Amino acid sequence: MPVRRKAFARCGGAVRLPRRARAKGLAKWPVRSVLACAVLALSLGVGPSPFGDWDAALAGDALDQLPIKQFHSYEPAARSKRQATAAGILEDLRKGRKAWRKGRFAKARKAFERAARKGSIEAAWYLGHIYRLGRGARKNDEKAFRYYRTVALAYDADETSRMRLMMTVDALVRVADYYRTGIGPKKKRRDPRRAYRLYTIAAGHGHPAAFYGLGLLALKGEGMRKRPRRAIAWLVKAARLDHRPAAMQLGDIAARGLKGYVKRDPVAALSWYIIAARGLAEKDNPALFKRIKAIRKNLKEEDQKRALALAKGFRSLNAVPAAAPVARAVPAAAAQPK
Repeated sequence: MPVRRKAFARCGGAVRLPRRARAKGLAKWPVRSVLACAVLALSLGVGPSPFGDWDAALAGDALDQLPIKQFHSYEPAARSKRQATAAGILEDLRKGRKAWRKGRFAKARKAFERAARKGSIEAAWYLGHIYRLGRGARKNDEKAFRYYRTVALAYDADETSRMRLMMTVDALVRVADYYRTGIGPKKKRRDPRRAYRLYTIAAGHGHPAAFYGLGLLALKGEGMRKRPRRAIAWLVKAARLDHRPAAMQLGDIAARGLKGYVKRDPVAALSWYIIAARGLAEKDNPALFKRIKAIRKNLKEEDQKRALALAKGFRSLNAVPAAAPVARAVPAAAAQPK
């Protein structure tokens, strides 16, 4: 068996979390072998993210095509309770997505809550975004965490539905974010080790925010041994997938320097900030533009031009086709800088 096929074969089993983790609600994750998948993903590299046409997928009606009617002798067959439930879920999802695209988030929330009560994973995923961002409801990270965890528990590495796989992988990242940072002033649910495990699974599917999360953990030595070189490699991988916070973090590292690993380099810092600011207005991320202005004030014009050239070179080297915009973990109507 070729080496690559062997690596994939080793990714087939389920991973059982430690007893303490199971007691907290994530009993048995039906996932591929974390170590084999992570090594495979990092050794082969990640090209354009499999989450690339996310907005287009959400805008379509792919989930509306479930067969809910059967015909016999030209007459509709009687609907079973299960078919009626499926029809109700689809109708609620259609209403929720339509309201979401129009920015009517409170109306979308009500429709998604009805669908979620009927068991819709997609509705729970949207509700996670609604409560995390505070769109259509007051921001509530605990509620967002619970909705995301519901979706994450449905993760199956062998899932045949691409959209369902994308949603569950994204939910893994969102749950991992909460384990990395904790919730509220008391840092409730903070568990960097568990965050590391979940990020690793999502990184195996090429999710840019997973590489970013791994980079932050390795940079600080949380949930794993402190590994600055590996942290920078993960952050660069996320930036190549157009992840703004990763590019901004790399700019901060270049601006300050990292003792023993990275020398202070204002030109490199400015180039990373320019990459992070692509397509943004100053009001979208005032902190980022403040850093850009501060660095430009102390740089010669020729150095500023060099930074711009570096940023343009990075963009062209890592360009993604316009038809497949790089991974948006949030649908377009709710996207906002972090």
